[in-house]
Amino acid sequence: MKGFLRSTAAFIAAAVLTVCTQPFSAFAENEDEPKCPSGITVSKLISSQKKLNAHPTNIKNSKTDSAHVELVFHGDEILYTRYYGCTNIEEHTPADENSVFEWGSISKTFTWVSIMQLWEQEKIDLEADIRTYLPDDFFRRLKYDDPITLMDIMNHKGGWCEKFYDSTSEDMAEMPSLEEALKNVEPAQTYRPGEVASYSNWAASLAGLIVQRVSGMDYVDYIHKNIFEPLGMEHTAVAPNLTDNPWVREQRLKTICYDLSTHGGYKENEDGVIEEGIIEEFKSKGTCLFNDQLYPCGSITGTIGDLATFAQALVNDDHPLFKNAKTQEKLFSGSSFYGNTDIPSFSYGFDVHEYNNVRSFGHTGGTFGCVSNMEFDPVSKFGVVGLSNCRDDFPNYLCSFVFGSLKTKNYIGENFEKADLTPYSGYYSDTRTHAAGMGRFILYMDAFSIDNIDAVKVADDVFLEYHSEDYYDDAIYGIVEHSDGRRGFFNSCSEYLEIKHYIPKLCLLAGFMLCGVASLFILLAKRKLNKAHKAAPLSFAHIITAGQFAKIVSLAAMISIVVVRIQGDNDGLTKTQGMVIGITQLLCLGVCVLALLAAAYSLIAKKKLPYKKIRSISCFAGNLITVSAMIFFEMYNFWGC
Repeated sequence: MKGFLRSTAAFIAAAVLTVCTQPFSAFAENEDEPKCPSGITVSKLISSQKKLNAHPTNIKNSKTDSAHVELVFHGDEILYTRYYGCTNIEEHTPADENSVFEWGSISKTFTWVSIMQLWEQEKIDLEADIRTYLPDDFFRRLKYDDPITLMDIMNHKGGWCEKFYDSTSEDMAEMPSLEEALKNVEPAQTYRPGEVASYSNWAASLAGLIVQRVSGMDYVDYIHKNIFEPLGMEHTAVAPNLTDNPWVREQRLKTICYDLSTHGGYKENEDGVIEEGIIEEFKSKGTCLFNDQLYPCGSITGTIGDLATFAQALVNDDHPLFKNAKTQEKLFSGSSFYGNTDIPSFSYGFDVHEYNNVRSFGHTGGTFGCVSNMEFDPVSKFGVVGLSNCRDDFPNYLCSFVFGSLKTKNYIGENFEKADLTPYSGYYSDTRTHAAGMGRFILYMDAFSIDNIDAVKVADDVFLEYHSEDYYDDAIYGIVEHSDGRRGFFNSCSEYLEIKHYIPKLCLLAGFMLCGVASLFILLAKRKLNKAHKAAPLSFAHIITAGQFAKIVSLAAMISIVVVRIQGDNDGLTKTQGMVIGITQLLCLGVCVLALLAAAYSLIAKKKLPYKKIRSISCFAGNLITVSAMIFFEMYNFWGC
């Protein structure tokens, strides 16, 4: 009996001890478990994503959705990979580790790493004029004599506006050399070097040419030898036609790209009930393959695993891409800053994002058919990479889980104050636009006022855009005044630049459009009057009528530029299209000048009836507005884009 009691007591004691110590044991394990910069534990991150993937709606729709793959890493460890949707919806091909996507502008970071490798070898001076590394008379459209440095290019401050002409080739046989391609589509330099941030694919590709000339190696070969091979990136290609890696090309041809459209309608919910809601439809765009002549800025294509390998190398203390750890540290030390703060706006070609407890670095990318994202923290060594074959499905879903969000109270304290932007009131336009040549009018169509923006002050001339008491956009803005007196708001490598006297200029553009539309109605009215034999022609009636035709044609030419740009099926107008539109505008300008002179003569002619005077005045005003607008907005200038 006593033995039984002792055994029972021992069992109960052991059970109680086990129950009591289990929570403490679990607590100890959680204490040691790594946490993401957002504060969430890794296990909670993974469990939350598994629950999401297991949701009936996701299982049901994943077979009819575009591909969306994301990966979270910590140092050299892959914590979580999410494959969702299809690389080919029609054939129900699910995304997996062998799916290949274009990385778009993430490709630029390979150029920046290459530049830093050559700087480390003392083959490149980041502060030297880049003309040192280029052929004589390479540039044809420089506005300023100031030196342009690689630091300027890495900060997107070389001064170039957005290029106007298409730089893709359907046939690789027609593919020019990188040097010739850059010359063929050289954009106008519209800003003083080192001042205005203006994101430039062209300038990034120019940096690739410098890598090629300084290293003495073809750019594609350089990237393979100095980045792909050391990291073991066997599932990535860099050449514009992907022929440097046949496996990648074969896999890429299996990836179909999509556009996403949403509209109201009826659909079946997870319980099988038909209900009203938002319907998403994916429209196939085919493979969307393109051979970009400026390939250093966006041609790299590969798997999610290889993209993670590259990002992991950049947080690795062993700095596998550099000989010296200080080079990697410099890469993420900031190369331009907000005001007089130590908050970097950009870092040697890498985007910088501020969160409450962490500062991340990386880059995004977008091609005709794919989008990509790479973001990592060199301190905590957490990172997220993502790829998608639908431009409307940006792969940054996991970033908020890993890095958190930016809340003002946590970032700059409880006693924050509103920023007074009244002194900077005015109209601004994104510098990444066509600021010269026949596409210049687009700059004025995209302008906006900052008068209604609420902001919170971070430091002098630095603010956060205000959304609510607790949440703010992760974008910090800096205020800067340039040497020409214009002010700008910049974030990272982008800037919104002030437009002086915007309203009069916009009125001139609107007047040009109205004159074109009015001319159409005037010609229709003339036709009816002529049929009724009631027309009373002015002097030089044929010239004035030709001017009305010219205004209509000029407006149509301007609209054609907008249509081509909006379609997005190419990288801009072809040189032939530009020449045809430009010459057409020159002819229209000449005819409108003649019509202006004819109207002026008709206006000053003697013995004019009052109603003819009014017609002469309106004709003179219409042609004057049209001629002024065409000259000011350079609508004919197809050679200076």
